[in-house]
Amino acid sequence: MRRSAIRFGGGLAAAGALLWTATARAQSGGMEMMGSFDRTAPLVRERLIEVLRESGNFLHSAGETLGQASPTGDAMWHLGVLLWSFVFMAVGAAAAYWQDRWGRKHFMHLFNPQPQSRAEKIGYLWTSAVLRSLLVVTFVVVSIVVTMALTGNHKEARHSHMIQILAVGLVWEAWILLDSLLATNAPSHRMLAIGDTAARRLHRNTIVAFAITTFILAMCAWMDSLGLSQDAHLLALIGGSLVAAILLSVLSFVHRDDVGGMILGARAAEAGALVTLVAKIWPVLATGYFFVAWAISSVRLLLDKPSALGLVTEPVTVTFAGIGLYGLLLVIIDKVAERRHTRAEILSEDAEFAPSPSSGALKRLAEKAAALVVFVLGLWVILELWGVDVHSDGPLLRAADVILICFLAYLAFQAIRIVIDEKIEAEGGGVEAEPGDEGGPAGGASRLATLLPIFRNFLLIIIALIAGMIVLSELGVDIGPLFAGAGIVGVAIGFGAQTLIRDIFSGAFFLIDDAFRKGEYINIGSVKGTVENISIRSMQLRHHLGALHTIPFGEIKHLTNYSRDWVIMKLVLRLTYDTDVERVRKLIKKLGAELLEDAEIGDKFMQPLKSQGVYSMEDSAMLIRVKFMTRPGDQFQVRKKVYARIRELFEQNDIHFAHRFVTVRVASEDDDEELGKGEMPRLSEADKKAIAGAALPAIDDAAKPVPATARAHLTNVESFLTDV
Repeated sequence: MRRSAIRFGGGLAAAGALLWTATARAQSGGMEMMGSFDRTAPLVRERLIEVLRESGNFLHSAGETLGQASPTGDAMWHLGVLLWSFVFMAVGAAAAYWQDRWGRKHFMHLFNPQPQSRAEKIGYLWTSAVLRSLLVVTFVVVSIVVTMALTGNHKEARHSHMIQILAVGLVWEAWILLDSLLATNAPSHRMLAIGDTAARRLHRNTIVAFAITTFILAMCAWMDSLGLSQDAHLLALIGGSLVAAILLSVLSFVHRDDVGGMILGARAAEAGALVTLVAKIWPVLATGYFFVAWAISSVRLLLDKPSALGLVTEPVTVTFAGIGLYGLLLVIIDKVAERRHTRAEILSEDAEFAPSPSSGALKRLAEKAAALVVFVLGLWVILELWGVDVHSDGPLLRAADVILICFLAYLAFQAIRIVIDEKIEAEGGGVEAEPGDEGGPAGGASRLATLLPIFRNFLLIIIALIAGMIVLSELGVDIGPLFAGAGIVGVAIGFGAQTLIRDIFSGAFFLIDDAFRKGEYINIGSVKGTVENISIRSMQLRHHLGALHTIPFGEIKHLTNYSRDWVIMKLVLRLTYDTDVERVRKLIKKLGAELLEDAEIGDKFMQPLKSQGVYSMEDSAMLIRVKFMTRPGDQFQVRKKVYARIRELFEQNDIHFAHRFVTVRVASEDDDEELGKGEMPRLSEADKKAIAGAALPAIDDAAKPVPATARAHLTNVESFLTDV
């Protein structure tokens, strides 16, 4: 049986040696795996056989060690030391109890059974963990002080008391931290997706496994301090690590659903495929890690290599510590966001203030950055624990650097995009203007909102280029020739793409001159419309009828902006010659004062409606012009209202609009008798055509086409003549 165990141990040691050499190769990057295995495996096998041969004498060796460490030569002396340790720890526990009573009296008001925010929940859990950890500190300090005072100069007894006190304090601290993490006593503050019963069961079983592991490791440290032989000590450490791996593996499968639910989170239905897969197979991954870590740890112990202890249990501790640190960072993020929101609410004049969507996006990005920081710190601690030189230049660490650089570039990319988009929205450039009449919508974006998108795109390109260069450098690519090649390519582009360069420089000067902004209505001669998009070399104009024009900046010879500062709208009224001009002026002035008080358009006037008097006189009408001033884009809405009110006003005051008409008088030598009888003369078809032809020159204007009203009167004349 013993030989079988030795053979099994030798084979397991060989497998562990293979795994250890693989990790060693990843660190150095220069050894061949098989050659290293051929050199290391026999050493591990021989050393393990030597240790296992001493396993039968382990109890005897331990008894001799206990007897030699006793001043009386009796191993039972250590039982008295253990009893005195209980006494000393009772004194420390009493001090911690009184401190706990005082703390509950002064800090119990911090507990809110109905927390309102995530920061309040995490803040309470962290505060509770810190305050209760002070109890452990008090317990350990008081117990050690009493031990030093009453133990005397007996080194073995003092070491025994110290190890036992520290082991109990470590288990107590683990109990407190895990209780705060799972919030077993404060379900309303729990942040992890787990029920009350499952949380208490997970807490209890984890602490039991941790206590057993701590007890075994404490026994190993105690026996080592008493002078236990090296082989027996190594056997105890290997056995204790194996027990820890088994306990953690069993714990993983027992609570696979509970931990899987915490991995998925509260929104399990929205979890990605990778997260869902990890939540399902995590016990298998964890168990594989525990036993691989135990095998490598055993090999390192046998070969007296560094970084041999803690490979099995410490990553679990790092994981729990990372979750706590992430919670603390979330509290800081929430507090900063809350203060920022409060400041924005104070500065805002809106009674129903609501945070902008970009603020929430920036907060989510900060949470991702916090998760990245915690992950990198945890990975760094685990790599240091495994003895990996994080400052080396191995392929594994290069790949990690590349991933980290890409993620940092992504965070910088998103942060710049969110911050600039928020500023654009604050400047009024984030809302698309509705299509307007000819002349454009009411107002445009500010100059800053026009330039920021271009500046944002420029920064994002710079970030992408810098990240790409750093990644290439990490991959071993010499980027010096790339810069030289880029210079040559730039010269070639300069000579071969002169039109492109002209467009870019023309656009830059147009923007520097503030010739146009996004959302403004401009006319460049050939086309006109609202500026909808601006790029480095061109812009897009949306015509008020819907057509989208793309114009390179270099093609613009002159530019007219209809959306700056103010606009004057002049309306021409055609009135009859019997109209009292002074009366019209007074009525228009009174109407202008009334329109200033209008709820719909009153605030749109920059100058009120006023009459400019007689503008022109025609054959059939007297032209009077009125004008008003508004902001660009508002003139069309105001014009409709002004026309409607003028029509009503003139109708109420018996003022008539003039229409174009032609009076035709028909007479002949022999029609006096017929006219005297009240009858119209009878005309032939030739006479009717002659009369219509004679009326047309009177209506036509040599410089303009026939107006629609004149042609309507002409049609009436022809119809009249036809009836005659």
